[in-house]
Amino acid sequence: MSNTQAPPLLEMTMIDMSMGPVHISSGPGSDSRSMSLTILLSALEKGNNVIWMTRNLPDQRKIIDILGHLDELTLSRMIVIEFGEDLQSKLKEINFLLSKFKKNDLLIIESWCENYGRAKAKEISLMKKLVENYGDKRIIITSESYEDASGKDRGLLGFMSRGGKTIEESFRTVWLTKIDNQYQKVLVKDGEKEFLVEATRKGYKLIN
Repeated sequence: MSNTQAPPLLEMTMIDMSMGPVHISSGPGSDSRSMSLTILLSALEKGNNVIWMTRNLPDQRKIIDILGHLDELTLSRMIVIEFGEDLQSKLKEINFLLSKFKKNDLLIIESWCENYGRAKAKEISLMKKLVENYGDKRIIITSESYEDASGKDRGLLGFMSRGGKTIEESFRTVWLTKIDNQYQKVLVKDGEKEFLVEATRKGYKLIN
């Protein structure tokens, strides 16, 4: 990689993985996929192994934009799995790999549940079991937030994360919220910690 190339756009350490598995809950327009690709880019550049599981693969151009500069040796440390509607069997297939994960290796599961309606009980149970078996590993799952119709002050800015109490207890929720009237700017909220990132063609760029 050229010495003039920008540093990783969003260091994995910005989302503290030392505190256990993370659930990224993304609001409308906040693009959790770019966040996933930016995080796995950082993990790969640091010499770690990555398993990227996604319900549906993105357009190839998006992958190339963010990961296209990596050499074959670096990319060989990434396994990509498109699971569609069959996440359970795909997870079974990688149990051995997960058991061999080193400290900083990373599993990302994009869209662990459908982005409409409530998360299914079997999907919630699957994520809970994943944490029970591999909670000491670095795990990130993602899903889209949904609007809270109850009128109660829950979630973040009127949006709720999917999976209810079970997922909240198994994963730490990190929120992505698009900033209104600010082009491509997204607020990342991780507990009391907040920072701004900007969506670029090459992934998320840290603003502050």
